[in-house]
Amino acid sequence: MKLEGQRWRTLLSTVRLGPDEYRVIRPLKPLSHAPMHEGYLGMQMTVDKTTARTLAMAWALAARSPRTIVYLPMRHSDRRCSLFGTGEERLLDLVLLHHSLGFPASRWKAVRAKLGAGRPHTVVSQGLPEVEYVVEHDDRDVLRHDIAADTLFLVGSRKAFEYWGEPLRELVEDCPRHMHEEPGTHCCAEVTVDGMRQWLHVEYCLEHRVR
Repeated sequence: MKLEGQRWRTLLSTVRLGPDEYRVIRPLKPLSHAPMHEGYLGMQMTVDKTTARTLAMAWALAARSPRTIVYLPMRHSDRRCSLFGTGEERLLDLVLLHHSLGFPASRWKAVRAKLGAGRPHTVVSQGLPEVEYVVEHDDRDVLRHDIAADTLFLVGSRKAFEYWGEPLRELVEDCPRHMHEEPGTHCCAEVTVDGMRQWLHVEYCLEHRVR
């Protein structure tokens, strides 16, 4: 399934805190199979076909919409599809945002509390292009992270999101075919954060595993 042209049904909220106003987009329906928690080597996430597509579309939106906070609620996901941990780990939500927004993670709890019902909004995915460049450790295009209010924040430039979005695009477009042709294939996306290591590990889980 090609990511480009896919339609993502979302909720759009505008939140004002003092003199500041924030535009927040989140899925219309909660993500049911997307448990994410902090493991020994970083963040571990398991996704089914639907959630993989949602994650990739959210990632592409964050790359192209520098004034939007992209919010994926995951804390209440079904743990049955988790391939990692004991099942007792604290689950986290995910927020993707452009570094130019300068949003402090410490404000997220207050913003999240004011989201309200939101209004329906449809995003048409423009896909994730192939970006060929080397991320330097002191480069502003490195993805950075923070954790606040039970939420993982990934912050970067358009180039950073597009570069590390490539393995997520492959997860959506290539993994289902690979796993159909070769049952038992390990299919995942690995993302380097803070220029250190493959810190975010997203593993594709066959849908029959979560029923």
